[in-house]
Amino acid sequence: MSRLLRTSILFFLFQLSFIVSAQPISRKKGEKLKAELEYKLNDTVRIQKLQELSLYYVKKAGQYKADMDSSYVCAKEAETLSNKIHFEKGKWMSLILYSQIYREGSNAAKGKKQLDKAFAIARKNKVFWLEGEAYVELTNYYDISNAGLKIRIENVKKALEAFRRAGQKKKTAETLILFAGHYYFTGKYKEALEKYNEAKIIYKAIGSNDLQNLYSHIFKTYSKLGLYQEAIKYGHIAIKYGENSKDDYFLAEDYNHLGYAYYYIENYELALECHRKAFKYTLKLYPGMLNFYIANAIIKDLLKLDRKKEAKQFLDKELKAQKITNDWELIWYKICQINVYDALGLTQVADKYCSEVIVLQEKNKKNLLDISSFEVNNTIINHLLKVKKYELGLEYLNINKQTEITIKDINVIMNRHLMEYKLDSASGNYLGAISSLKRYQKIKDSLFNEVKSYQISNLEVQYQTENKDQNIQLLTKESALQKAKIKSDKVAKVIAALVLFLLLIITGLIFRGYQSKKESNKKLEEGKNRIEKKNKILQNVVQEKEWLLKEIHHRVKNNLQVVMSLLNTQSSYLKDESAVIAIKDSQNRINSMSLIHQRLYQSEGLSCIKMPEYIKELVSHLKDSYQMNYKFIIAIEDIEMHVSQAIPIGLILNEAITNAIKYAFPNGEKGTISITLKHFEDDKFLLEIADNGIGMKGEIDISKFNSLGMKLMEGLSHDLNGKFEIINENGLKIAITFIYDYAFNFK
Repeated sequence: MSRLLRTSILFFLFQLSFIVSAQPISRKKGEKLKAELEYKLNDTVRIQKLQELSLYYVKKAGQYKADMDSSYVCAKEAETLSNKIHFEKGKWMSLILYSQIYREGSNAAKGKKQLDKAFAIARKNKVFWLEGEAYVELTNYYDISNAGLKIRIENVKKALEAFRRAGQKKKTAETLILFAGHYYFTGKYKEALEKYNEAKIIYKAIGSNDLQNLYSHIFKTYSKLGLYQEAIKYGHIAIKYGENSKDDYFLAEDYNHLGYAYYYIENYELALECHRKAFKYTLKLYPGMLNFYIANAIIKDLLKLDRKKEAKQFLDKELKAQKITNDWELIWYKICQINVYDALGLTQVADKYCSEVIVLQEKNKKNLLDISSFEVNNTIINHLLKVKKYELGLEYLNINKQTEITIKDINVIMNRHLMEYKLDSASGNYLGAISSLKRYQKIKDSLFNEVKSYQISNLEVQYQTENKDQNIQLLTKESALQKAKIKSDKVAKVIAALVLFLLLIITGLIFRGYQSKKESNKKLEEGKNRIEKKNKILQNVVQEKEWLLKEIHHRVKNNLQVVMSLLNTQSSYLKDESAVIAIKDSQNRINSMSLIHQRLYQSEGLSCIKMPEYIKELVSHLKDSYQMNYKFIIAIEDIEMHVSQAIPIGLILNEAITNAIKYAFPNGEKGTISITLKHFEDDKFLLEIADNGIGMKGEIDISKFNSLGMKLMEGLSHDLNGKFEIINENGLKIAITFIYDYAFNFK
């Protein structure tokens, strides 16, 4: 089996947690069995321990030859010892173990022969427990497709009946969990829950503490029904049992699902806490496999909490440290990158990773399971919405439409209709959008009604059970009174008085509870009103601060304009041409800063500048300031920058363009000045100002330039933490490579 396919299957088992297969034995119990077999044991006890250890190896996740070999050695030793002491139960159980070993080792025909022997012995000798074990094993010979699923369910029913006839309560409970798993897989969650609850009653009756698997299934079933509060309660119970048994596999899986339950009720802090714990356990269990999938859940939690910088740090530090061994892991790593860069507004970077995911998914589509492809496609569709590639988004939505048939999850179907609504709405297909929204709302309402109906049904069952228990108690009392032939009316009156007294106490307690609840609601309402008032005050404070900031930008712009006017007045009194030029250069520098404050005053944002509009306006001003017939080529990416970066860039542009106008084209020659600002690599951007003029003779040494303009550009490049270069190339080119400071640009 390829590593990629094995990883994909592990992911599938992680998602479904063995819902339609037998419960695996915990690693801790397996280690305990190996330790116990080192001691001298009674023969029948040794046989039992050997067979349990054989079962441990055969049920481990994945199909590894070493595990199958270890399982066979244990089963063979148990069979040999059983024959030696004529222990029939041990010999019969060996047939079931051999069937499992051969089937898991891809030799189904040989395994089926062993199973047929077990059925023959069970029916001939009426050994019901053996018949039950054989039917459970028989289910594993059929897949979970529609045809195979029907046969599996029939076999599970027969196994359940056989274990009940054998009086084996624990096996009955385990088979009920297996039965419920098939209902869960087909989307019959209420029926699954009934079977899980039936198993829970049996486990409690026999005093079993091995309940993590059961509570884990109950927890996930409540999640599927949308009863998240109930699901969270059982999720914590499952985790408590898991921490006691130290079963890391189930702890990883339960923490992951518990994180999603908190995510769905919008408690993203607790969702993040649970997903981080799941990530820790998967690193311990499967380094380089499932951790990328859970890492994506952590990133989504952080983004919901608006902790974008932390999400980026998690991506760069913790995830980059993980070793990628196959395309499945690479796909989920790039999914994490898409989500982070889309959230940061760097859609071009995200688009590059999205294209790579599409190629990888197409390359491995035969190895990726439906449930994995569905989640990958959802991320692709969300990104395509951001970059307005609606037609391609609809193609992936149609793929998900086909996939959801096999997943059988109403939440998945509901999400698909919502995505369809967004795509149709964004692409202008408003009739389709309305239709999709109606279907989404209809499914959402039906799910809500189903949840409420189920809650009411549970309350009715609870009420009827309580009534039934009360009736049984009354009948028991009447029977006891008849048998004892109590004739005294006084005793009857005392009993009646006690019952009445109890009723009065219960009524008083109910009334007290009602009053307490009423008082609590009143306090909650008062608290809510106080919070609303405080929120309103805070909103007013924020608005005032925004207004003040705008006013500051406006006044700075006005002051700069005054300085420019003063310089202009001063120049009219000067006769020295070099002084006039120096003042004009200073005016242009001040203007580059003034434009920024003007744009901040006029825009909704208070710290970010739209660079294409700003640079075009700056160039327009310079063209008006100098009489020239040069052609400008401007190529600026659609990017916003913080004022701390925009001002140095504006001053550099002013100096570079002014120098080109003055020195690049002597004698009024025509020429071209090109300006470029674009994404370079990772978080770096490139600013270039180039002309096709006369250039500079000889080798360029920046340290030898004594002009104010060159020193100013070099100093401003250092302010940007950038690299400053001057290049002779068909004219002169000034290039600054600097790191884009996205930390200031979170929305």
